Amino acid sequence: MGFTTVERTGPDGLFTAVYRDLFARSFPPEELESEEALAAALRGGAANLFAVVDDAGAPVAAAFGEWSADARVQLLTYLAVGPGARGGGIGGRLLREAVAAWAERRDPCLVVAEIEDPDAPAHDDHGDPRRRLAFYEAAGAQVLEVPYFQPGIGGPGRRVHGMLLLVLHAAPQLRHGDAIDGEALRTFMEDYLEAAEGAVTADEATTRLFAALDRPGGVPLGPWRR
Repeated sequence: MGFTTVERTGPDGLFTAVYRDLFARSFPPEELESEEALAAALRGGAANLFAVVDDAGAPVAAAFGEWSADARVQLLTYLAVGPGARGGGIGGRLLREAVAAWAERRDPCLVVAEIEDPDAPAHDDHGDPRRRLAFYEAAGAQVLEVPYFQPGIGGPGRRVHGMLLLVLHAAPQLRHGDAIDGEALRTFMEDYLEAAEGAVTADEATTRLFAALDRPGGVPLGPWRR
């Protein structure tokens, strides 16, 4: 059986299959935006979808990304591999292809991803957080040293705390030694919070996150440390 990577910039039948057969089965409800919200992001031009399909056109893996034009930061919003395709390198290939495409089209930029705390328990449907971190680190990802949380889908009360924010690609002009430009990351987080929660609030978690992003010299990054 052969596999092909295809791209979608608008919702269609493939997008629907990806959402329902891959994303909805791979992510807990508090981390997954609605099908309608992701379809709207595609229609609005702020997002795109890469999917690996089999000979019958069925998706076996997919990566969905959203672009923050003000920050020039690309978020890998979701990446999922179906149970029957895991362990064969398809996920790594898809990740490389997606990051390379975003980096080429939108340079200079950062490409970032958010994942669960590696110490969180493994889940039969949602995977093993430690294996997920190892997957991204094998692709060259580095962890930003910030107290990160996923903005709440629908409001601050729905935030997912204890997450990691990873850098998958950084244009050279955004690197400062072992640190990343904090201004770009702050603008990205402001856009993300406004889109997800409706506003940027001055609560303790947000204040701590922004203080970490505002450090002189940029935001340090490197391997994960407990």
